[in-house]
Amino acid sequence: MSQLIQMNQRINAIETIKKITHATRLIAMSSHTRLANKEPILTHYKNKITQLFAQLINYKKDFYKTLFNFSPTANGSLIILVGSQKGFCGTFNVMLFKFFESKFSHLTKDDGIIAIGKKAADYLKKKKIQPLEIFSNLSSTTLNNITDLISEFIEQQIPNYKEVIIISNEPKSFFLQKPHLTMLLPIAPLPEKKQLPFDTYIWPESEQQILKNLGNLYLSVNLNAILFSSLVSEQAARFQSMDNATRNAEELLDVMRRDYNKLRQTKITRELIELTSSFER
Repeated sequence: MSQLIQMNQRINAIETIKKITHATRLIAMSSHTRLANKEPILTHYKNKITQLFAQLINYKKDFYKTLFNFSPTANGSLIILVGSQKGFCGTFNVMLFKFFESKFSHLTKDDGIIAIGKKAADYLKKKKIQPLEIFSNLSSTTLNNITDLISEFIEQQIPNYKEVIIISNEPKSFFLQKPHLTMLLPIAPLPEKKQLPFDTYIWPESEQQILKNLGNLYLSVNLNAILFSSLVSEQAARFQSMDNATRNAEELLDVMRRDYNKLRQTKITRELIELTSSFER
C-alpha cells in the first residue's frame, strides 16, 4: 500500500509540473507572437536609418571620428553581452556563453564588458569578470528605457575603446536561434554604387547638428533592434524548452499511470486470492 501511495504522490507532483510548464509555454508563445508582429517595422526603420547615416558619413569622415570620440590610441574593445533575464529557455544562454568564450577566450586589460540581463551578469560573476555596468530587468516593457540608458553609457565609454561589439542571440527561424557578433561601431561604409550624390540632401539645419542627431539615433535604433531580436529569440527558445518539458511530463505520466494501475490490479488480485483461500479453509 505504501508503494501505491508513493507512486500516487509522484504522479500528482508531475501533473503539477506539467501545468506549470504548459502555462509557461503559452505565455512564451503569446509574448513571441506579440514581439514578432512588431519586428518587420522595427527592422525596416533600422535599415533606413543605418543606410542614411552610412551615406552621410562618407562625405564627413572626419566628423564621424569626432562624433563618437574614438581615441586613435585605444586598443581595447567594448563588448556588450546580451543574455536572458529569466531561465527556462533551454540552451539559449549556454550556447551564447560558449560563443563568447570562442571569440574572446583571453580578455585584455584594455577590453571592457557591459552585461545585459541577469543571466549574463551571473555568468560574468562566475567567471570572475568584472563588468563596467550591468543592465538588468530587460523585457519588452523596459526595452526602450534600457536602450536609452545603454546608449548614454556607450557614448561615455567610447573614448576608451576602438570599437563596440555586441554578442547576442538572433532568430534564424522559430526553432533555431544562433549567437551572433555584431559590430555596432565603427559603422562600415556603404559601397560607392549605393551612395547618393551629396547635393541630393537638403540641410535645414547645420550639417554637424544633423549628423550628430542622426548618429545618436543610429546608435539607439541599432541597439534597440539587437536587444529586441534577443528578446524574440529568448521567447522562442523558452517555448521550445517548455514544450519539450510538457511532452516529457505527458509521456512520464502515461508510463507511471500504467505502472500504478498494474501494481494496483496486482494487489487487488492478491487480496482476492487470499480472501477466497480463507473461505475454502
